[in-house]
Amino acid sequence: MLRPLLTLITDFGTREYYVGALKGSILEVHPEIELVDVSHEVPSHDVLAGALTAAGSCPWFPPRTVHLIVVDPGVGSERRVLIAVTDRHRYVAPDNGVLSLVFRQDPPSRVIAVEAEHYYRHPVCPTFHARDILGPVAAWLAKGIAVENFGSEVSDYKLLTLPSPAEESGRLHGRVLHIDKFGNIITTFTQKELDDFRTRHPQWRLRIGNKTVERLVEYYSQGAEGEAIALTGSSGFLEIAVARRPASQELQVSRGMSVVLEPAGGSA
Repeated sequence: MLRPLLTLITDFGTREYYVGALKGSILEVHPEIELVDVSHEVPSHDVLAGALTAAGSCPWFPPRTVHLIVVDPGVGSERRVLIAVTDRHRYVAPDNGVLSLVFRQDPPSRVIAVEAEHYYRHPVCPTFHARDILGPVAAWLAKGIAVENFGSEVSDYKLLTLPSPAEESGRLHGRVLHIDKFGNIITTFTQKELDDFRTRHPQWRLRIGNKTVERLVEYYSQGAEGEAIALTGSSGFLEIAVARRPASQELQVSRGMSVVLEPAGGSA
């Protein structure tokens, strides 16, 4: 019989004791569970980065995997802890929008606000809900406790308002959504938006700052060393990369900057 899976996504890092304490509280409830460290290097308090990490990893796990996502700048406050049930997976996370991108891919059939305190580890430390609330709840969920036993169903859970590309004067305006470990620049443009734009404008370019990118490739090494290229990455968003170099440094780009998809004949 396969062991139940519980994945972990946090902003705890690995220098402190936090990940170890979280795992201990999970294993105390469910010693047979298999823990999978997806990432503990989400930037501190960065809910959007946590949402991107979850969306890029959770869909690839087997059905009924439990995913614990703890990027929780509101720890100790009145923010709720949620259990979300989808057709394939179950999620435990704070109610701060960190599940927003997961829900785009795998819409929830039920979302429960956790209220049953007997599933917590006591006493509860207000600065470490991951160890004392979210971890144990995820473990009990993976152990087979029915979701309705944890609390009441809710529909007013928080979702992030992501910047959507907007068209103006024949140009599509987007933003830098994320910069990954390799310095690749992930934009808010999707493959569909790019395809629709290219249908109308076969000659196109991306403009970011005072730089332009005009070549679309399928994979990174198709670019000559130092060449700025565009491609659709594994997240489904359009990326700007510089072959074998960190594009964010080469192009002096940071998250939130404007990116413009425009006809190649447009004025810069």
